[in-house]
Amino acid sequence: MAAQTRNFGRMFRAWIGIQYTNLQSLILRSIKRIHTGNSNYGGQRHVLTVSTTRGTPSTSTNLKEALCEKIPLHYDLLRNFRRQHGPFVVSQITVENIYQGLNGVNTMVRETSETDPKYGIKYRGLTIPEVITLLPRQGKSPSAEAVFWLLLTGDVPTQEQTASLIADWTIRRQKRKDWWSGPDGGIVGSILQTLPKTTTPLGKLSVALTVFDSGKHMKDALKNRVSSHAHWEYTYEDSMELLATLPAIVGLVAKTEGLKNVKEDGDWVQFLLECLCNAYQISENHKKSMLDFLRLYVTLNADEDGGVPAVHVTEILGASQLDVNQALAAGVLAYADEPKSGTLAQYMEFQTKIQGLLGRESKEENLTNYVTLIAKDKLIGFKETDVCDPRYTALINYVNENMPNDFDTKLSQAISRILTTTMKTAKGKTIYPEQNTIAAPIFQSHGLKNMTFNQVLLCMSRALGAIASIIWTRAVNAPVERPASKCTYTYLDSIQGTRRKRKRGEHAKHSRK
Repeated sequence: MAAQTRNFGRMFRAWIGIQYTNLQSLILRSIKRIHTGNSNYGGQRHVLTVSTTRGTPSTSTNLKEALCEKIPLHYDLLRNFRRQHGPFVVSQITVENIYQGLNGVNTMVRETSETDPKYGIKYRGLTIPEVITLLPRQGKSPSAEAVFWLLLTGDVPTQEQTASLIADWTIRRQKRKDWWSGPDGGIVGSILQTLPKTTTPLGKLSVALTVFDSGKHMKDALKNRVSSHAHWEYTYEDSMELLATLPAIVGLVAKTEGLKNVKEDGDWVQFLLECLCNAYQISENHKKSMLDFLRLYVTLNADEDGGVPAVHVTEILGASQLDVNQALAAGVLAYADEPKSGTLAQYMEFQTKIQGLLGRESKEENLTNYVTLIAKDKLIGFKETDVCDPRYTALINYVNENMPNDFDTKLSQAISRILTTTMKTAKGKTIYPEQNTIAAPIFQSHGLKNMTFNQVLLCMSRALGAIASIIWTRAVNAPVERPASKCTYTYLDSIQGTRRKRKRGEHAKHSRK
């Protein structure tokens, strides 16, 4: 009788899921032709084309329960895929690839996101415009909790599911209050105060994550010799506690003192802003607009391609027995040079130099001359590509709607317009601005002028995807990446030996003829 009841329950949930999927598909078809405004750089409109998420969405409002429904299905998918297509060749690696750092070669698995050459970064198969449109919103943008639910389960969460995760993280951060709250900022804050003043914000974050003991559940699992296939459950608990508390840790990095009068309720980004208000003079008028921007920024940067150095380091160590906080701490320092086209600080320095030469009022032709002159040696914040990054487009849409007359963002757009035109005509290249070219002046206009610290906010955003990926790595018991290495002479001898064998074979073939 109990077995029949469980079977009926599974069948009912599956039926509900199918109805939900059908309803979602109907909604998606109805918005398929909706224009998202000035979505493509250059004035073209982007038509929203929707790619559906994979599998039947869970109806549970408990994230761990929803994940429990997904893991067995994905495990079956992996087992069948490897059994049927194990010998299939995915990538051919050349000598040139090896010495270019395997740039662009498919050698990794990352379930949370991937980069599409046409649409840019995709979260679980959804493009950035789709993510912004479909996910439940807090204010004008999706909440970080909704983005994390999508990255972890592959489902577009409902309002109820999102609210449930917001409540869960609120409770968890209160349980770990001794780590971030108190006169000296708790355990983490008291350690940060002992660091030299020359320590960078990313350096402080790395130290803070290292000392934040988020591995209690996993340590208990190892101590009790829990089966490796169940390790993900303990990693999940450790990860939720760390994510819930991360905004407070970032606030301590900004202030390096105790946090005062912080409201602990609200969503992840609201809590972050409360912590940042301790370090920066943010007026009540600026709070709402900053809240909308930070939610959008976190959404756009919640994950990245697994080949990016900071993400790659975290993913490798996340597959090992290291605690989640240690895996994140190891990858933090790599964000000092992220992205390779130019950090927030590097672009803002570039724009400030141009502004210093021109003053507040400038003619277009003078701007063109200075921009092309300064960009001649090194192009900061731009990338040679066929399509504009949708993250840049989303931020431009935000600027047009919320701050159309802001001087810094208008100057940024003018610089981008000049460079994309002149570089294409002069060198035959197609270049587009990266998101930092507009994100940096938006941060500046909102009063967050320390671009070196703002790099911490990029790192914090990426923690959502990094932790979701680590949980999945443990869920499928994925091995630690261990490629073999050889020196140049060994590769050279191997290739020369292969060529000699080939020539002898060809010579023998001609002799028989």
